[in-house]
Amino acid sequence: MACVLPACASLSALERGKEIHGYILRNGYSSDRHVANALVDLYVKCGVLGLARLLFDMIPSKDLVSWTVMIAGYGMHGYGNEAIATFNEMRDAGIEPDEVSFISILYACSHSGLLEQGWRFFYIMKNDFNIEPKLEHYACMVDLLSRTGNLSKAYEFIETLPIAPDATIWGALLCGCRNYHDIELAEKVAERVFELEPENSGYYVLLANIYAEAEKWEEVKRLREKIGKQGLRKNPGCSWIEIKGKVNLFVSGNNSSHPHSKNIESLLKKMRRKMKEEGHFPKTKYALINADEMQKEMALCGHSEKLAMAFGLLTLPPRKTIRVTKNLRVCGDCHEMAKFMSKETRREIVLRDSNRFHHFKDGYCSCRGFW
Repeated sequence: MACVLPACASLSALERGKEIHGYILRNGYSSDRHVANALVDLYVKCGVLGLARLLFDMIPSKDLVSWTVMIAGYGMHGYGNEAIATFNEMRDAGIEPDEVSFISILYACSHSGLLEQGWRFFYIMKNDFNIEPKLEHYACMVDLLSRTGNLSKAYEFIETLPIAPDATIWGALLCGCRNYHDIELAEKVAERVFELEPENSGYYVLLANIYAEAEKWEEVKRLREKIGKQGLRKNPGCSWIEIKGKVNLFVSGNNSSHPHSKNIESLLKKMRRKMKEEGHFPKTKYALINADEMQKEMALCGHSEKLAMAFGLLTLPPRKTIRVTKNLRVCGDCHEMAKFMSKETRREIVLRDSNRFHHFKDGYCSCRGFW
């Protein structure tokens, strides 16, 4: 059970996970701490944070793994202050944090934009617990600086590291360059990333996206040609939603074969029309193609997370939470549409992308822009 639950967690297979949870209860396995920790992790990664906390509180003798799972859970859902409170509870309970616990709390601070608190934990780790920072800790700090717009400080921080930075560290800064549209710094950072991981197409695509958002189409073309010459392949954007135990997969730009494709397309057009009526216009820069506005808008409607969310609205009962998982980072236009959908339909939408969770409710997102 302790091995099967993480498999469900990695896929956000909530219904299957609930069935296994029922089996665990019937057979009396929940008293095993490994199983209890895996259950908390399952519900965290399936977006049911309240139940995860309830199960966490029911563990009679929590170990370091129990606390770290809960801290990391709050972090990936964007509840940085709750993560800090849980970290403090752990210390009050006499559990000493280790290097993994500090990765979790630094990650939580990063995803909530808690700059001062992040630095405080970084120094506590070094000075109070004599834990020498590793690449993962430095990556969290670069991510924190980048997400809060301190791009120059992040670059200087990397340059002064006592160990050689890896592609993850430079990649965190490259993401920050995209968020804050710093093309000049992005080009410098991308050179470092390409040297370290020349076969990772994701970083080439990220730089291409930065150029596309700035409408530097010649640079986009040059990069895409380079990707093609090097034989690199971009992972297609795909999203999935579990309904009645069945996983429904959607791939960006490839919806025609789905049996509900016409209804999905109709619903998305209806939502887009209502958005325009209320003054919310498509963020066509996220289409990432050199075309007219209508073509860009059509391309955006084919993004996989929109297709999955629309399918959820069409098939799930009223008031049922819509839970979608995506293999890549959610795009800005899909993020705006999800906020609008949650308000228009009075439905909660939980979207797990490659970075974190987004909880959409009444037109707002839990990420508060830190993603």
